[in-house]
Amino acid sequence: MVAHPLSASARARKELEALKLALAEKNEAALRLLSDRYAHRQGPKALQLLIRKLASTEEIANFWQLQLLPKEIPKVEISHTELIQEEVAQEINSEEEIIQEEIIIQEEIIEAELTQQSPLEIKARSEVARRLRGWLPSWDGPLRQAS
Repeated sequence: MVAHPLSASARARKELEALKLALAEKNEAALRLLSDRYAHRQGPKALQLLIRKLASTEEIANFWQLQLLPKEIPKVEISHTELIQEEVAQEINSEEEIIQEEIIIQEEIIEAELTQQSPLEIKARSEVARRLRGWLPSWDGPLRQAS
């Protein structure tokens, strides 16, 4: 035979009976599961009203509410996270050092290129700068510094 689905009111009665049984037996897992299901279907305010209605004493109400609190999350060992942070910091520092070394090398190359100019190039630049001064009297660019 095929089992017929329960009506909403029959299902609610069955869940209330199961909640009462779990509360009487102090079955933590069942109480948590059934309370979560009830809160999902009826809402958390309805669950609070049900706790007040079914809990005969303050002690039982506190026990029930303690079961609804989230379980503690296991803590990750700090040593693993510290090791990862140290490795990342070392990689970042080594990358920064490489970048600094590349900048220094580029500056040295540019400096060497500037100092290796032949006297003929220096004389040509000064001649061009001298001739342009008449055309561009208000310009204070690198040509003025060359002469």
